[in-house]
Amino acid sequence: MCGNYGIQRERQLGIWRSTMASIYYTEVDLSPYEVPNEQSLCIYISGCQQICQNCHYPDLRKTNYGEPLIDFFEKLLELYFYQATCVCFLGEGENTLQSRRELTIFAKQASKMGKKVCLYSGRDVEPENWMNVFDYIKVGSYQQFLGSLDSSSTNQVFYRKKADGIYENITYTFWL
Repeated sequence: MCGNYGIQRERQLGIWRSTMASIYYTEVDLSPYEVPNEQSLCIYISGCQQICQNCHYPDLRKTNYGEPLIDFFEKLLELYFYQATCVCFLGEGENTLQSRRELTIFAKQASKMGKKVCLYSGRDVEPENWMNVFDYIKVGSYQQFLGSLDSSSTNQVFYRKKADGIYENITYTFWL
């Protein structure tokens, strides 16, 4: 019985992995700065479609750069379980329906483990419906003359989801 369960589990994981391969990551780190009042496991996602002048990480524009996140996500969550209170995805990948689906699955998995989840999007948009699985969302392209989140003149906006599911702008917390 136990052996059959193991085989079934491997088949399920194999099917899951074969349908998820568009999100690649380049590195991870722990940071107390990306999300206010959280210690974040930051996962740098490649495939960025933005072309921000003076981008701080231009290699993230490369498609399929790094390793498939599906191969390491569970291990990363286990490794940083006690250090991180939040999982922060720095980028959306290629921003396709497939990459959105994968990010949603990863976010739900981290949430089930009791972690907050954050998405850093470089697009100039309001939070979109598919993003509602995230506790925090940063939107806005980097525009050097306006500055990053820690500048009161920034075009970037950082949102926190309230208990009622509505996102509130808390960008000001980066200016303190």
